[in-house]
Amino acid sequence: MASSSSSGLTFKLHPLVIVNISDHYTRVKSQMNPTLAPHNSVPSNGADGVVSSVPPRVYGCVIGVQKGRTVEVFNSFELLYDPSTHSLDRPFLEKKQELYKKVFPHFYILGWYSTGSDAEESDMNIHRALMDINESPVYVLLNPSINHSQKDLPVSIFESELHVIDGIPQLIFVRSAILLRL
Repeated sequence: MASSSSSGLTFKLHPLVIVNISDHYTRVKSQMNPTLAPHNSVPSNGADGVVSSVPPRVYGCVIGVQKGRTVEVFNSFELLYDPSTHSLDRPFLEKKQELYKKVFPHFYILGWYSTGSDAEESDMNIHRALMDINESPVYVLLNPSINHSQKDLPVSIFESELHVIDGIPQLIFVRSAILLRL
């Protein structure tokens, strides 16, 4: 992955998007690892009582507008993604897109989001799946891990660029600068 984008685009991210992603992650995590009831001493989330320590990854679309070289991300919605087949539920995505168009006719799907510590190779599958909706989707990544020494928001925006690696053209993620929009 390259260190920074060379596209010259400016990305403005509204706080609602961060709140939506965080809420999505928190709901999925709490469903995977239900809190212990005060009278229970054993977790009750599975036959073996083992609580998963692997943080879940959640996925969704980001919507907004692009005016010239400025991309402004206003909102987001959840996606249904099957990690075993690396596929999106297209009918669900198309229905959500249709509903958002009725309420926000000037907003477009700009890209997608997920949670995790860094972009992964498997993320390119989702990225490519959205390229028929937006030829150059952005990828918003929220790191849900708590790092008390970190001063910046744990949010990154990635673009994809075509690079020739070992004589083979490949799409790679490159990090872009973000302006938090209040």
